[in-house]
Amino acid sequence: MTSLLQDKLYEIHSQAPSPSKDFHHFTITKTEVIWRSWRISLRPNQEKIFPKEVRKPHSDFLLNEQLHKQVQNIFGNKMLEYTLNLCQGCYDFLTRMPDNLIMHILSFLNADDIRQLSKTCKKFQQLCSSEELWERIRLLQDKHTHDLKIMRFPVYKKLTYFNQKPSHQKQMQRRQTTFF
Repeated sequence: MTSLLQDKLYEIHSQAPSPSKDFHHFTITKTEVIWRSWRISLRPNQEKIFPKEVRKPHSDFLLNEQLHKQVQNIFGNKMLEYTLNLCQGCYDFLTRMPDNLIMHILSFLNADDIRQLSKTCKKFQQLCSSEELWERIRLLQDKHTHDLKIMRFPVYKKLTYFNQKPSHQKQMQRRQTTFF
């Protein structure tokens, strides 16, 4: 399952808390953690300072308390915890799934479950509020009510109904093949 992961697992950048004006960029890949920082000085007489980059394999990052403190100071405790989990191999596969697959799964949930799921993260908030998801849900509901109407017909009426509408059978057959 880890082979489905992209090389870059997470990336974030931010300015350091005031009074510092330094800029920091933090990237987590499958194999290493990359910390880049740019010291920014407003003094004109200060010599030119070049960006600094630190690359550490996951195993070294897990042991490096100094980098932990830097991540915690700049990005917060939750970011440090998330980074440590990624370095230990605890990946969040659900949010890394392709959007079309998540949309297909979400289309089978009821409205209350979708509302609760939208509160979990930004990605799910965007997907749960998208027009595409609600269009899929509407189409599935229409198909379900259509199937229920057909089930109420006696058997001889069902046969005549399907004989009159061959295009409906083709649509159903196409829909089944596109999802599976």
